[in-house]
Order: sequence, then structure tokens, then C-alpha cells
Amino acid sequence: MLKLPHHLNRAIIMGILGTILFEALVASAPMMGAPVLNVALWDGSLFTLNLRLATILGFGLEILLGTILAYIYQHWIGWRLQGPFWQKGLVFGISLWVLLMVFGLPLFDRISPLVNNGLMLAPGLFAKRFGLSTALTFLLALLAFGLSLSYFDDHAKSFPF
Repeated sequence: MLKLPHHLNRAIIMGILGTILFEALVASAPMMGAPVLNVALWDGSLFTLNLRLATILGFGLEILLGTILAYIYQHWIGWRLQGPFWQKGLVFGISLWVLLMVFGLPLFDRISPLVNNGLMLAPGLFAKRFGLSTALTFLLALLAFGLSLSYFDDHAKSFPF
């Protein structure tokens, strides 16, 4: 059986929990006046246009990305930021949101088979084609992701993982 280092186990758990929280908030987008945001489908459609398979692959890709971000936060960012966990989490979450809005969504517009085949409207810079509520939904979800990573990282000694 493969035994992972303790810090890698923690990053995996942090990434999974943060991603679940992110997905739960993004799934609530219609309650905030935004369109349905199926990020897992968006991500998985980069590999296949089979919608069921794309959603499954997308969830896997999101968990992988969440784990990588948790590892990056844990080893290169969290200890450099000053202040309580909530300040560090807000800084990290806002940084992720700006990166998504300025680089991620415009790149998605160019490479997504869903957009290129006319199956989905291109979100654009700051999700302007989907409306302000979409950008705010992503902000809320990424703030929650950043806060969860920061909380688990700062309180690592009180958790069994």
C-alpha cells in the first residue's frame, strides 16, 4: 500500500474539502440570480463532448486542481502571508478569482469545444456575458475555497489528518 507523506495527505484532504465547498456554492448560482454554472461539465468538455463522461472527468479535474492549489497554498503561499487565517484566505481567494476572471474565462472562450461548437455562450472577461451575478458567484465560491484552505492550514494540529 502506498504511504504518502503527512503534508501531502493534508493537501489532498484540504483540496477535496475546498473543492466540494466551491462546487456547492457554484451549484447555488441560480439562487443568486446567475445562470446554471456547471464547472465540472465545462472542464470535462475539454476532453470529450459526451456530457455524462465530461461531467465525471470534470469533477476529477476539479479535485486534482483543488489539491494542487492546496499544496501550493500550504507550501509556498500560506506561511508567507501575515495575519489571521481569514485574512490569508481572503487574499488567496480574491487572487484566484482575479486569475479566473482575467485569464481563465477568456482562455476558456478560446479553447472550449462547448463554446466553439455553439453549445454554450462564451463567458468572457469577468463573465460579462453571463452577468454580474455570475462573477459574484465565482467570487463567493473562491473566497470560500481560499478560506477553507487557510483555516485547515492554520489549524492543522487540531485535525487528525
